[in-house]
Amino acid sequence: MAHLLRGMAFGGLVAATVGISGWYAWNTFNDAQHTETVQTAVHGTGPMTETPQTAAADKMYDYSFKNKKMFITYDKGTHWQQVPAEMNEFFGGEYATANQNHLLPDSFLITPEKTGLLVVKNETSLIWLETTDEGHSWQEYSVLPRTAGVRFRKIQFLEDNFVAVFASGGRVMGQEGCSIALSHDGGHTWQKAAADGLALGSLVTAATFTDEQTAFVSRKTQLMVSSDGGQRFAEAKINVPPKYEKIFVWPEAPVKEAEGKLSLLMNQGEAGDYRGGLVKGRFESTDGGQTFDFVAEVESQPEVAPG
Repeated sequence: MAHLLRGMAFGGLVAATVGISGWYAWNTFNDAQHTETVQTAVHGTGPMTETPQTAAADKMYDYSFKNKKMFITYDKGTHWQQVPAEMNEFFGGEYATANQNHLLPDSFLITPEKTGLLVVKNETSLIWLETTDEGHSWQEYSVLPRTAGVRFRKIQFLEDNFVAVFASGGRVMGQEGCSIALSHDGGHTWQKAAADGLALGSLVTAATFTDEQTAFVSRKTQLMVSSDGGQRFAEAKINVPPKYEKIFVWPEAPVKEAEGKLSLLMNQGEAGDYRGGLVKGRFESTDGGQTFDFVAEVESQPEVAPG
């Protein structure tokens, strides 16, 4: 029995040490409070030079990968413009959809006025690569210059040139760190938020700012909230009725509704089968996201891509 207890204690110590070292690597790479701005002009390849002739566009503004190059279109595939980055930069870090050539949904923006992508340079720097002239010239802006194994990544444009980037990484044994970078000039200069409370934890599944002061990070079954612009986070209280406690388990990103109310959908996680797994729980908050109360079951709606 003594040998068994010693073995269990040693195993727990090893697991804790590995987890801490994973967060340490992420935090050590990503500890700068002020990030340097890099504004390097990168000239894109003109649409007549190389065009993915067989590529299809599903939307008016779309992207496509062909011959290990990325192209964008602003006219549903009639003309294409090459993006000046390498495949390992588009899919740098820990990227689950790289084999399908699909970018993460919230890691890029394509409009005629502004097009940009979060890319990883030199395996460690998270960069916002941007064009404002439909791909004829490009600029690189450093978001987080030192990262380790970026996994979840999201860029969010709010009003008044306020932009936020969420990035998680350093995953070890199902836990990882999470960082937030903020810009107040449309994504050209960035500052790292303190994000106290987002140290080593479960994998990030969703994140959002509902205004410049209120931010949320979902970590599987846990919802973290900040009311000071992403500087400090604490766990939000979600009042799940007893009958749904084992059904609605994963909080998604809250949404701001009319009159300042916040709504939250809780899904069934990876193995949910209640009513076919297609039903979610709707919760609402009237105190800025500190607490959420159950409202009703809602049917999942199919996502419709814009364009």
